[in-house]
Amino acid sequence: MMAKSTVRGPYVGVDLGGTNIVAGLVDAEGRVLSRSKKKTGTDTAPDALVKRIVMTVQEILAEARIGAGDLAAIGVGAPGPVDPGRGMVLKAPNLGWSAVPLADLLSAQLKVPAFVDNDVNVGTWAEHVLGAGQGVQDMMGVFVGTGIGAGLVLDGRLYHGHFRTAGEIGHTWIHADAPRGRRTLENVASRTAIGFQLHQLALASNQTVLTRFADEGDLRSIRSKALAKALEAGDELTRTVVQQAATYVGVAIANQVTVLSLPCVVLGGGLPEALGRTFVEWVRKAFAAAVFPPELSKCRIVAAKLGDDAGMVGAALIARDRLAAGI
Repeated sequence: MMAKSTVRGPYVGVDLGGTNIVAGLVDAEGRVLSRSKKKTGTDTAPDALVKRIVMTVQEILAEARIGAGDLAAIGVGAPGPVDPGRGMVLKAPNLGWSAVPLADLLSAQLKVPAFVDNDVNVGTWAEHVLGAGQGVQDMMGVFVGTGIGAGLVLDGRLYHGHFRTAGEIGHTWIHADAPRGRRTLENVASRTAIGFQLHQLALASNQTVLTRFADEGDLRSIRSKALAKALEAGDELTRTVVQQAATYVGVAIANQVTVLSLPCVVLGGGLPEALGRTFVEWVRKAFAAAVFPPELSKCRIVAAKLGDDAGMVGAALIARDRLAAGI
């Protein structure tokens, strides 16, 4: 996958999320030439969403004054398990998708080769090629936001595993004896889980200034930036809950590094981006205490560098590399 296409591009990268569709026109070196963003919308049927993706792509092409025929390929990062060989989204619960041949649908519409991978995989690949994971052959990218996902690069290649679903760290169990809904990493450490816990604690009369920063005071849909503001304001309840979530993330990363003996983990997503060094340090501290053997505490836990562009750029880079490799 490391080969660079002899086709100079440009490429389109699309980050398909439950809230937004972000698309960018990207050159062969990963530079963003133009971009567009649309709401995913409430109609998430495959035909409707493919139409919206095509509209978003057409907007960036119009801005760049080129046609679809000038594109080398399009790459998409999609939520949930993906079979990249077939370009199929196997399961995307937040979209209500099952076995959707997204690459074929887009290729038929835009008349260019299309490639699909998991959204966290493409973000990890972007960080490996252009971001915080440059220069290492083995790394993991962990992205913490509404949910939690991971991508793996092993021996310089994106690793999918035998069943093509590697990286679902958010669904690994943290509390085996807990009730359903409190067992997995995503259940206890995602931004969604943090918001739910803070909401419950506030209802139980725990003091917090967080309601000042939440949309209409609703902690159940709290945003990462609001959590950052509450921490800056010295809110102890927010600090306790977020630090505990970071501890769970650090322990989960330690488990993976213990198994895989990785030298680098890149920490990205909306929560680490908003909270910055504080969150990364909390994760690093928990990781160092849990990883085995102690020699593996030398594994670098670093903040992602590419921010919101990681998914879009990574999808374009994957289209570039797979087009070059003929896969």
